[in-house]
Amino acid sequence: MLLWLFLACGNNPEPTPDVTPPVKQVDLPGPAGAGTPRQIPAPLTLTPAQSDAAGELDGLVRAHTRTPGNPWAIAHGLVALGHDLMLENDQPAVEWLFSTYAERFETQAGWVLRFPEADGSTRIEPHPDLILKALADAGVDPERMVTVEGEGHVVGDLYRGVLAETYFSKSSGRSSFGQANELAWTLMGLASWAPKDTQWTTPAKETTSIDELTDHAWLKLSSATSFLAKAKKTGTGFQKRGQGIFAFTCGGAHMIQGVNHARLRGFGHASLDGPIKVQRDLMIYRYPIELAQIDAALAAHPKYASALLIQRLKLTGHTLETLARLSASGHEDAPSSDSLSPYVEAVAETTLLLRKSGLLSQIDQLKSSDEQRYLDLVGDSAHALRGLRIATGQSPVYY
Repeated sequence: MLLWLFLACGNNPEPTPDVTPPVKQVDLPGPAGAGTPRQIPAPLTLTPAQSDAAGELDGLVRAHTRTPGNPWAIAHGLVALGHDLMLENDQPAVEWLFSTYAERFETQAGWVLRFPEADGSTRIEPHPDLILKALADAGVDPERMVTVEGEGHVVGDLYRGVLAETYFSKSSGRSSFGQANELAWTLMGLASWAPKDTQWTTPAKETTSIDELTDHAWLKLSSATSFLAKAKKTGTGFQKRGQGIFAFTCGGAHMIQGVNHARLRGFGHASLDGPIKVQRDLMIYRYPIELAQIDAALAAHPKYASALLIQRLKLTGHTLETLARLSASGHEDAPSSDSLSPYVEAVAETTLLLRKSGLLSQIDQLKSSDEQRYLDLVGDSAHALRGLRIATGQSPVYY
């Protein structure tokens, strides 16, 4: 069990099997525009201790996501702090990402944009379309002007570039995704800006639609969480062993957020209205069990405290963020504002434990000694901070 606590949620990119590359496409519809910002209905007021923890996470995120040479971290900073994020070099984060790291490529529909997975040793998108998702999640206007390789573009040309390289055929099952885990960021990014009834051409001259892509993701998520649904129904419990949803990045939190976001934006078919309530209930069910397993491992294996505390932050922060996002939607199955209080307290408690362990004060040393753990700490802090900011009404969610 301890090994899976370390491995199930890291930011390491997963190997992508070879897939047939998409052909040049002629129908790449543009984005509808930025979503509507929605606030949590009854923002929470933090206790002094919780405010202190939030301030510590805010300081960490601002110190480590505004470095010009770390695009992956910049994307997390945008999610946590918003679309007007400025970098340490006094450049706007959005414009800097495009001018420094984006690429242009030509289709029959014209020139569009993409971000590569990496540039040498610099990770950019360890998960497909992470930056599109981050931009949309931060409320960036797709009409915002940017420069890529010396040419003028709008941010929405990235959306069109993602369409050009994304396909899913319901009839054949062929897709541009090597594995289900890759769906999360692409679906959330596309669903954030897609007009109603968006569809585009697949390499096999079939049609991909945002509705079918949403349904496909929900079915994958439902399959990956079926063992949890059974455990919940029978009261048998579970252990994290890398099975099902635990093989997904961050315990599947991003996949759940992506499916929820697409459904809340009105995509997918009416018969699939159940995902939001089902996944809400499963997340609430699994959370205390996972937290108890981490805490038991902390007590039994103190020499692994640093890694386990980061996993605790990952769990508490992503759970708060996922439920808070849903709460801000106003959906009938959304959790109430008050129900978020235990998760806010857990994030604050975890931050205190990280401080007591000395890990927060040693983060610069961690960066040079264990880069992956450093990235986990920065990324998980960003998601935890985003959850806190939504819960307290400081950060909208764009639907």
